[in-house]
Amino acid sequence: MTQDGRPSVLLVDDVTSFRETLCLELADRGYRIVEASNWTEAEKALAEGPIMFVVLDLRLVGEDGHVLIPKIKTLQPTTRVVVLTGYGSVASAVQAMRLGASNYLTKPVSMDRLESAFWSDEADPQEIAAPDHRESLARHEREYLEYVLRQCGGNITQAAEWLGIHRQSLQRKLRKFPPQK
Repeated sequence: MTQDGRPSVLLVDDVTSFRETLCLELADRGYRIVEASNWTEAEKALAEGPIMFVVLDLRLVGEDGHVLIPKIKTLQPTTRVVVLTGYGSVASAVQAMRLGASNYLTKPVSMDRLESAFWSDEADPQEIAAPDHRESLARHEREYLEYVLRQCGGNITQAAEWLGIHRQSLQRKLRKFPPQK
């Protein structure tokens, strides 16, 4: 809680229009809002005072939100991190929860659902695994390639060995759909 008794929320999303809309909605519900479009801004906000909740997008320009979760928890261990992503997958959710996220939601999400995620310790499997549309095999392949590349620190040769394919085959796949950062 802040000094004025309102719970504080740090919104970390690089899409300005989405972040501003979310700010207005949460402010109307009585939260004190702090905005950040990247890790540098988020780190500064976390250093300035206690934050109860962080709403974190996993795909920030040049940054992987999974890497930011432990950094947030190191700076403020009691802060509850709610991941809000447009590219949800079960593997991503499991990784986020293991890293310290309190909850994991996929966009679009209702404000009621987001607010309840602040106070709940359990990620709803329906939110993660059941998007409104069927996902293509190409999307699953892309997500898996991104996961493997993350595990290999971006090393294409190591990732190709992990996948059991030639390095050039992996490079062709990556040109087809470059990893989202």
